[in-house]
Formats: sequence, structure tokens, C-alpha cells
Amino acid sequence: MKTPSGYVDIDRLQAETTLEEAAAKCGVTLDAKGSGKEVRIDCPFGCQGDHAGRKELSINTENPQKVFLCHAYQCGFRGNLLTLMHGWLTGTKPTGGKLKGEEFRRVRNLLAGDGVVRDGSTGPKPAETADSPPPEPPHNVPLIDSPEERVRELHNIDKKFLTEPAAMNPAAAAYVRRHPCLSPASMQKWRCGYLPNDGGGDKRGWSLRGSIVYPVLSEEGKVLSWVARDVRYEQNEREWSRLSPAERVGKEPPAKHRFPKGFHRGVELFGQQASRLREPGYRQSIANHGIVVVEGFNDVIGLDNIGIPAVGVMSNRMTEAQGEKIATWAMRLASGRVTLMFDCEASGIEGAKDALWFFAEQGLDVRVAWTPSMHGGKFAGRQPETMIREEWESVIRPYISR
Repeated sequence: MKTPSGYVDIDRLQAETTLEEAAAKCGVTLDAKGSGKEVRIDCPFGCQGDHAGRKELSINTENPQKVFLCHAYQCGFRGNLLTLMHGWLTGTKPTGGKLKGEEFRRVRNLLAGDGVVRDGSTGPKPAETADSPPPEPPHNVPLIDSPEERVRELHNIDKKFLTEPAAMNPAAAAYVRRHPCLSPASMQKWRCGYLPNDGGGDKRGWSLRGSIVYPVLSEEGKVLSWVARDVRYEQNEREWSRLSPAERVGKEPPAKHRFPKGFHRGVELFGQQASRLREPGYRQSIANHGIVVVEGFNDVIGLDNIGIPAVGVMSNRMTEAQGEKIATWAMRLASGRVTLMFDCEASGIEGAKDALWFFAEQGLDVRVAWTPSMHGGKFAGRQPETMIREEWESVIRPYISR
């Protein structure tokens, strides 16, 4: 069959173009970690707080289309080399999540051509000049201190949360029962719970309805943000995995957590409120074990239930800003000691490796509490939220105590 005039074989071009060559066409210098089948780069699609040198986006270099996935909680974006180039060019996802129309033609033509982006109309923003002031580091304003009244009103929506499973809808109740760390008492202590769909005339927190909601508090104890956990995520993920590539067109993959737009997750830690240092035995625990670092909300709560203070990075990858904050606390409170206890499975261990390298570079005394092969494989596949006091005292504490 005769090839149509002007036809561009996109699949062939993606297969023949290396990541370095594609980045160069977009005016970007590739900063990748790893080699072989998978490499990691910072997410170019603007996921808040996560693209801070921690390489959340993994690329399968053996796939002809260089398919990728961003592992940041609030992103989870997937695509191919063309989509990645769009991110390098614009810093955003394609309109509707799928390259088409003018957006597709621009990237296709760039990939097919011999030139590179040379002007700000289609390429990344020009670099800061020597005379430009350095950009201000991202920060979050407590809800109660917001200049907008509608935002200030959200600071105490936890008064509407339900903490008894019997009062929740079936999906939320099932989620809580699968996570025994979320007892009514612990949820009340941590100001988290189920926000029911029926809010009567009270419209506050509308976008959080039907979710388990957690607060991210400042070091002073003020609410910076409310984060929603989709109680149907596992079901939605299974349904998504059964879709064909064609059926996924124009659809966003399910997200486990929903962080509000504009919230800089990567500069905060769950459980960072200084008031925790007043709890009995917590300062001594930190002195003995170092700053214990975990991934998620439930991990922090579960360890807190057995008297172990920990902080969560709210992802399986720690950002540089989070690492710097933890390092500062470690020097002040724990003689430079840090203990990493990410989820005891593949993605958690990869995140722990990155964090281990970061803290080792800072000259800190850093240890890993577990891996799938440590402790006779006893904890393979486990999450910190499932830890019981007896296991901590008999296995983990003797290993990490200094």
C-alpha cells in the first residue's frame, strides 16, 4: 500500500529517538537517574511539591514508545515519549489528558524535524538571568490565616467527620475496618475521619465528601490542608487495569489521594506538629531511634498507636525539602539519627534507597528498619501501620536502637 504524502510514522520515530535526543529537541538537558530498562526523572507535568529532585517519573526505555508513569500521589500521569515532550515544552499535561489537535501536531513536527525549540512560544520558559531575584521557596499558608473567607472556614471541618464505622457508608466503613489503626479514638486524636455526602445546608468541604480525610498540620499545629483518600481506589484501580489502551483514551487513571490544587505537599510532613514532643516518652523514643520516617498517613497513626513517633512523607518518594527538614530535626533532637521505615515492598524500598543516599550525604546516622529479606523475611509486604507493639519491641527496636 502506498504511504500517504506527508505521512509521519510516529511509532518508528519514538522507537528511534533516545530520551536524550527528545529532551534536546525540547531545549531541555536530561537529568535522569538509573540506566537499563528503567530510568527516573523529575515529573515535568507540574504535580505540586513532588518534582523537587526526587525523580518520581519512571520511564521504560525498553518500550519503543518510552512509556512512563509518575509515582507522585497526586499525579499518577501516564503516557509515551510524545506526551513527555509536551510536558517538557509546556510544564503541563495535555488538554483532557490526551495529546490531540494542535498540541499533538506541534510535538509530532518537533520529533520529526531536525531542529530544536528556540523561542519561548513553544519551548520552556527562559532561564532566570543573573540579575533576576531567586524565586521564593514554596510554602503553605494555614487555612485559618488565608485572606479568603471561604478558605478560612475550612480550618475546622473535622467537626463534621464521622469516626464510627457503623455511621459511615459501606465503602468507607470497609476501608476503616481494613485499617485497624483507624480506631475511633485514633481518628479523633488525629482529626481525621469520614466526611459524609449529606452535609445538609453546610457546603464546606464539598469536594472532600465521601472520603476519609486527613489534616496536614503545620509545626505550630494549624491546618494547612485537608487530604482526601478515595475509599474506592482499589476497586477503581482494578477496573482501570482491565481497560484496553483505546478505552483509556481521554480518561485519567484513578488517584489514591487527592491533594488540593496549590498545596505544596513536598515541603511538609504528616505528623510534623511540635506538640507531639510533649507526649510521654516521645522525646526519649526519638533520642533512641532517631527520626522515624514512613510513607503514609496511616503509617504515622499506626505507629503512634503503639507509642512510636514518626513522620510521613505522604508518598513513596521523599523530596529534598522534606529531607532537609528531617535532617534539621535529627540534629536537634536525635544526635543526627534517622530511621527509614518505608513500605516493605518494591516501591517502598526504592524510595528508602533514595532517602538513605540523601541522609548519608548529609553525614547523618541513618538506618533502615526493615526490608523484605531482613529479619528472616518476617515483614515482607508489610506496612508500618500494621506493626504491633510486641513486634516493635522484640525485632525492630533492638535493631535500630543506638
